[in-house]
Formats: sequence, structure tokens, C-alpha cells
Amino acid sequence: MDIMLSQEQYRSEVLSYREQENKENEDFYAGCTANVIVIKDGTLYCSNAGDSRCCVGNNGQLVKMSKDHKPDDPLEKQRITEAGGFVSEGRVNSNLNLSRALGDLEYKKDKTRPADK
Repeated sequence: MDIMLSQEQYRSEVLSYREQENKENEDFYAGCTANVIVIKDGTLYCSNAGDSRCCVGNNGQLVKMSKDHKPDDPLEKQRITEAGGFVSEGRVNSNLNLSRALGDLEYKKDKTRPADK
């Protein structure tokens, strides 16, 4: 998704979803969280980015299907600092309060690092 968001050929489509007036030369860096659920052969799969949460009820019990991506999580904090960022007061570079998202391209400018890093 981030690759698509960063490519010029998709810019007009992405901008068309904005509520405000589209400006051809305006930079945009907004991001969002997401959950994706797939049921295949009776198995439920869940994937998430950010702090959108997914839970399912199972025989009256709440089952957490996703884990929030927060900057204070030790593995997330390590990933952020290895990429040249920092965590301050629970925020990435004193700004974002989550450590993964779709978009937020201003934090993903180092093209030498794979997306998971």
C-alpha cells in the first residue's frame, strides 16, 4: 500500500479521497491504521497496522486477534531507533502515537531499508 501511495501514477486517485480541495502540488503525508480479516478453510486470520484492534467472541469469551503497534513496545522501539528515529513520551519523533501505519510517508524516506524495518 505504501508503494502505491508513494507513486505519482496513483496520486490523483489518492487525492480524490480527500474531503478538502485537491491541489496538484500539495504534499500529503497522512496515514491510517487498518485491520484485515480473512477466513479460509475454517481458519480466521487477522493482520493489522497501527492501533486498530480486532477482537472476536468465542463461546462467550473475548479473544484478542491483533496487537497494537505502539512506540513503547520494546521491539517497535528498537525498530524505530535502528531506522534513525526516536521515541519520546510514547511518540515516534515526538509526533506519532503509533509505530506502524499505512501512509505516513514522511517517516519512510529511507529507501535502503525494507518496509518491515
